[in-house]
Amino acid sequence: CPFTGLGLRGGFRGNEWYKHRIELFKNYTLKSLLNQVERNFVLWICLREQEKENPLTWEFENYLKSLKNFQFIITYGGIAFYDDKYSPDNLLERLQIILPQLKGVWKGERYVYETLQPSDDLYHFYEVKEIQEQKFAERRALIHEKGLILNQRTNRVAEWNPITNPPFYTILYPAETFFDPKKHFDYMKDFKSHEDILKLFNCVRMPDYRYCVLVHRKNISTNWWHIFRGKVYPFETGQRVLKNNFGIEIEKEFFATDWIRYFRHITKRVICWFLIKIGFYRWAKKVKSKIEEW
Repeated sequence: CPFTGLGLRGGFRGNEWYKHRIELFKNYTLKSLLNQVERNFVLWICLREQEKENPLTWEFENYLKSLKNFQFIITYGGIAFYDDKYSPDNLLERLQIILPQLKGVWKGERYVYETLQPSDDLYHFYEVKEIQEQKFAERRALIHEKGLILNQRTNRVAEWNPITNPPFYTILYPAETFFDPKKHFDYMKDFKSHEDILKLFNCVRMPDYRYCVLVHRKNISTNWWHIFRGKVYPFETGQRVLKNNFGIEIEKEFFATDWIRYFRHITKRVICWFLIKIGFYRWAKKVKSKIEEW
């Protein structure tokens, strides 16, 4: 679970953002993890070194420790995969710092199934069970295609139909490779983005609608009006899907604010299109004038 250290601004946007992220995790992501049919897994939370002395981190860790039969570990040193927001990326250096911190959770298992768990998204009850039922093979990866999207502001649910491989996947490692920084780095060679997984690994497609993207007021890249959004479910249907598949119970909310955001979003797009068109028109006019001069 890459919590801080991912993306622009050094992967940290201030304590207000961090506190909000923790609350989202507790109210959504964690609930879907606690409701997994198969609970034999370890949640690995990746934080930057800077968060080690942050009181918000201490509170968060104590909260997780208070949960019964929930295995987790927090490492400090950033994220454990390539971040395409930075060039060059110092992944090997991070792995040399992070992976030794994980040694305490290795109980002699032969394989490691590493699933990416975004800190504000959800997995279906059966996700861990279905992952662990897959036989091990080197350079095998488990991927997803269609999923769901939840609007936190309105509690509406819709289908999510990405045209590229979404960031919901599992990579299978020999344990010896996984815990060795250099071997781990070489195993992931050329893996620059979750979109690369199809060409670098032997992929097995998992069932559809096993993940849910959460959109909220502090989203960085995804919004409710994204082109990947498909059919919007009636509110009652969405409620049932969230409760019966992810363990999330919601109540209906007033959503006029969402229509205001939609109007602003469309207005910005129209203005942008208009400015681009004017710019293109001026450029074409200059080119035409130059041709006529010749």
